[in-house]
Amino acid sequence: MKNKIRIDDTNLSYFEFGKGKTILFLHGGRLRALTHKNILLKLANNYHILAPDIPGYGKSSTPKESWSFQDYATFFDKFLKRINMSEVIVVGYSLGGGIAYSLANVSPRVKKLVLIDSAGIEKTKENEHMRDLQRLFFYLSNPKYIFTFFTLIREYLLFTMKHSKNLSQIKTIRNNLNNSVGYMENLKVPTSIIWAKDNGIFPVSVAKKLNESIKSSKLFLVNGNHDWILYKENISMDILNKALI
Repeated sequence: MKNKIRIDDTNLSYFEFGKGKTILFLHGGRLRALTHKNILLKLANNYHILAPDIPGYGKSSTPKESWSFQDYATFFDKFLKRINMSEVIVVGYSLGGGIAYSLANVSPRVKKLVLIDSAGIEKTKENEHMRDLQRLFFYLSNPKYIFTFFTLIREYLLFTMKHSKNLSQIKTIRNNLNNSVGYMENLKVPTSIIWAKDNGIFPVSVAKKLNESIKSSKLFLVNGNHDWILYKENISMDILNKALI
């Protein structure tokens, strides 16, 4: 079921599936919640899923200010309060992971955290053009995953068309996020960290450092690049089921 809600001056579009314990699923940058539709529907067999389009993406509006990860976290804490969610499991991928990480630090509503190839832990060293070139090289070298490359192109075109009037503001926000990090201490929420061994955007060393910094954490490593969750959905589900226990 698709829903809309306005929080302060930002419109949020989100999807709701299933019954059970609530999972707040936060997608990656330049994607939409429904980019992960197959995984969301499978999770909905056992959980109540809240899958928003992060502000600046999908059908949600773009923040007027240059939000930080903490600003996004505050926004989603307000969202959970507005819809009367007192306890949630937060699953965040890439951009969504950085938001999830910060949300777990500021909101007592978060009872468990799952970070997948997460942004927001360390500052990124390369610009987006270099990252996209790395992606292109990966898919040219691994043609069996080329469908995912076309999926990423489709998502980028949809993102560009939908937010054409706000691309400059979104770029400003992304640059701000790329140069910022979430909190790095006092995180006591049970945390599962899922990371690609060949992640060229956020190297696996980040995951290992994060695992060491969070006492109540467990680390799962998978083969693939940063996009593995899109082309290894069956493996994604197997690991997510273990991570959510």
